[in-house]
Amino acid sequence: MEDSTLISLPVELILKILSALDWRTLLVCREVCSFFRSIVEENSAQYDIELAVSGMMDGPPSPLTASERLALLKERNVAWESLRWVESKDIQMMQGDIWELYGGVFAQSSTPDVLHFRQLPSKYRNIEEKLWHVALDIQVRDFTMDPAQDLLVLIEQTNLLHSPNLNTTTRSIRIHLRSLTTGDRHRLAPQPAILVHDLDARNAHPTHTLQVCGNLLGILFMSHGSPSPDLTIWDWTTGKVILVMIRSSPEIATFAFLNSRFLLVGSVIDFETLNVRSRLCVLDMARSSSEKIGLAADYFCAFLWPEFDYWTSPLAFSIRSDPSPVWQPNPEAQLPFSTAHGDRLFVITASLLSDGRVAYYDLFVSAGTFLSHIEALPTESRQRDINWDKWGPTGTRLMQSPSRSSPWVCYVFGSKVVSLVEPTQMFAQTLEIWDFNQLAIKRDANVQDVIADHVWDTTMISSVFRDEVETSLPYRVTQRTLPPRSSTEPFFTAAMCSEDSIILVDVSMPQADRIKRFSNSASRSAV
Repeated sequence: MEDSTLISLPVELILKILSALDWRTLLVCREVCSFFRSIVEENSAQYDIELAVSGMMDGPPSPLTASERLALLKERNVAWESLRWVESKDIQMMQGDIWELYGGVFAQSSTPDVLHFRQLPSKYRNIEEKLWHVALDIQVRDFTMDPAQDLLVLIEQTNLLHSPNLNTTTRSIRIHLRSLTTGDRHRLAPQPAILVHDLDARNAHPTHTLQVCGNLLGILFMSHGSPSPDLTIWDWTTGKVILVMIRSSPEIATFAFLNSRFLLVGSVIDFETLNVRSRLCVLDMARSSSEKIGLAADYFCAFLWPEFDYWTSPLAFSIRSDPSPVWQPNPEAQLPFSTAHGDRLFVITASLLSDGRVAYYDLFVSAGTFLSHIEALPTESRQRDINWDKWGPTGTRLMQSPSRSSPWVCYVFGSKVVSLVEPTQMFAQTLEIWDFNQLAIKRDANVQDVIADHVWDTTMISSVFRDEVETSLPYRVTQRTLPPRSSTEPFFTAAMCSEDSIILVDVSMPQADRIKRFSNSASRSAV
């Protein structure tokens, strides 16, 4: 006889019990019986499940109920899955040389001392478009931002021609910590709100890679022919240096935060043999100090790439992943939901010289793949190498790609990657979204009339590597044909994405660049 003890309880009490369960347990409960299924699907428990499958997390309390948030989330998902946007808008590019896209805000300079900001709107998360600018008391060489923390990080332009001592071996780079909304000193920054970094004076025109992860600020200083580029991590709220890493040989090529403890650093040198060997080193920032170290000196573990063949050499190496692992919107915005901290996607791009030709390869890896191997190691581990066959074949997808050398690098957000398929005589230009959200892919397997195409088969790369490389991380592809531009503007140059928007870049205009932004009915600006 069926035990009816639990289902005989008052519905209110059952809902109270369900509210304490995680979404995986809720999925199990939903399969127990029709009564439990109706309870889960008709109440806030279904919202928890939909959040998890969508790769989203709940927002702070607001007048919106769980059922209202669930309805918005489902509409947003449908819009992304069909690439159906609700608005299209042209944004004129200014004459400045620097720009940034982060946290749903697009920023660009008009002059070296004026930055203009545009908060991209979102229908489903109740975000209104907002424009503002800040006039600064310095000239800006480069910058990044974190709208959730109202943080604006500025690298001040230096003038070598007016240096007081041309024989000096170092010069100071000044990094200003300002408010994104006012341009004034950030309220959490030290006093003065300036970080100073000494760089080799022979680095006449360094380039910078800047990333913010909560209270951490990382900057990679690089320059062609540079004698000693380095990577520095600060706690920007105190001004304390967490890590300084220099490279006496071409070790450090790129970096990204895995979380607030572990740092991922790309390298193309085998430390012991000095042979070319791409690897992704993991640094434990809890062990770090302000002493300058080399990458080979103290890394926690390293994820090894497959070995290249004799005729192949890497030219460049980059890591893209947005947003940062701890990023979340300002709670005062009361957004109903936002991208979860979990399985973000990392896109590692290698440009390789093989048989006299340059080829580009993208490696798609989820944060979970990295972290699962890291968490399996003893905390006292040092310099553990994880071979490709342990993490690559099933945990990644490696594919040859078009050039990623374009400056429009914000092509990944959460688990999604946006790209353009170039037009041919037979087909118009196509916008593609590749989504590596594994939970959504598994759910699609049980749903009819799914719009996206799913890729389950194995990708095999038989060139550039010593042995054939096979990878099989599943993903789904959504496409939309883009309307023809005109005879003078036949197609878009690049595509970028943020949490709610797709930005299409048109640089064919003779007087100014132009960004085309489509607002997705589900994702804010498009995608």
